Amino acid sequence: MEIIKRYRSFLIVVLIVITGIFFFFYQLYQKDIKVLADFVVSYKKFDKAITDFSVSLTDSSENKAEDAIRELDTKSTFRISSLIKNEKKVMVQVREISNLSKREFDSLKSYREAVQNKNADLERFAKEYADLTVKRRSAYFGLVVLGRTGE
Repeated sequence: MEIIKRYRSFLIVVLIVITGIFFFFYQLYQKDIKVLADFVVSYKKFDKAITDFSVSLTDSSENKAEDAIRELDTKSTFRISSLIKNEKKVMVQVREISNLSKREFDSLKSYREAVQNKNADLERFAKEYADLTVKRRSAYFGLVVLGRTGE
């Protein structure tokens, strides 16, 4: 009891420092989670927009898809702390998803132009678009699996 009375102010300072460190790392972790959640929301918005564009091929659906790809690209440029398991793999996967999404959008625009110009090579454009869609979705699935298992 004598020791506690003697070092009371020191123990209080140590407790305050430990609490401050805990809250610092907790905030850092919460920021990482928010950034990843924002990316997922942007990805889902893009997925819906690109699906709508592929079905209708109208100017308004193209504009929505273009806005969604811009937002996705913006949300994919982040850095997360090492508090997230496999943070480097996650960041690489996110950038890959963004790049595949851009390529998919460009491919769909090329397909639309080919349809409008009555280009005979529609099958090649359609196959390219379908391949990029599969790659993008499998990359997103890989991100989801990486997030769940931490491998």
